Amino acid sequence: MEKSLFVPKQRLTRFMSGAAMNRQYGIQLYCLGDVDRLQALVPPPLKVISLPLPGEKPQGIIYIYIVNIREPSFAPWYMEGGIGVMCDFNGKNGLHFIGLQLSGPGALMGMCSGRESSGLPKKICERIRVERTGDAGRCFIERDGVRILDVECDIGQYNDPMAKELFRAQESCSPGHPVDTDGKSLLFRHHLNGGFDALDIVYYDSPTLFHSWEPMSGKVTLASTINDPWGEIPLDRVVGGGWMVSDNRVNSCKTIYSYPAHDVYDAMQYLFTGRYDQCMLEKEHQIYE
Repeated sequence: MEKSLFVPKQRLTRFMSGAAMNRQYGIQLYCLGDVDRLQALVPPPLKVISLPLPGEKPQGIIYIYIVNIREPSFAPWYMEGGIGVMCDFNGKNGLHFIGLQLSGPGALMGMCSGRESSGLPKKICERIRVERTGDAGRCFIERDGVRILDVECDIGQYNDPMAKELFRAQESCSPGHPVDTDGKSLLFRHHLNGGFDALDIVYYDSPTLFHSWEPMSGKVTLASTINDPWGEIPLDRVVGGGWMVSDNRVNSCKTIYSYPAHDVYDAMQYLFTGRYDQCMLEKEHQIYE
């Protein structure tokens, strides 16, 4: 390939063409948390979906994943993990991501493409680890010297029997017979002009093709830094998840709501920490090592 600052138009048309995150290796799991406390972390007009439980107070659904994206179509391999809450907007259900973290050789391209094209709240972190030996696994994310998400994995069974229904489709997959599953997110794409002057809600259609799935129970620990206060997320119990190999692709990314100008900063109060660090709001912010 010729070295040049100029990129021919015919090459530009290939930008993110058929973008996919292939051969993901790692975990995904569901947890439950108090609906009211989760709602306090979600920007209006999103509503946290309430899961009715017999004899219990309704719970909100928290989604976690940590994977090694071994064959992305647009970058070298990279590690990625995130946490979000299942929400509703005018009858459209989807995942509201509170934050995602990336590390590894392809992390910068994965962050820039996801943030700029879709509005995913991505940051670069120091370390993500996906580790498994036999039926024991450990997956974690570290940023600013703190392990903000840590999952101890026991492969073989779920934490709660209700997970069997939640992961029915994934359980039917095999390497020779992969299973395609639906995946929707409610993302936020903002515009900058000296400040936040526009904000849209984007409906992100991103199915996942599962090649393998092993039921897994997990012990989840969240922690906070000043830049990523994930420890504030009210995670009350783990339902379960799976150790998986999967491909994730993007079908469409459509704007479904544009905030009135006077509501943009009200919503960005909830979204800022998923996208930026506190140094962007302070004059004193130096780090020397």
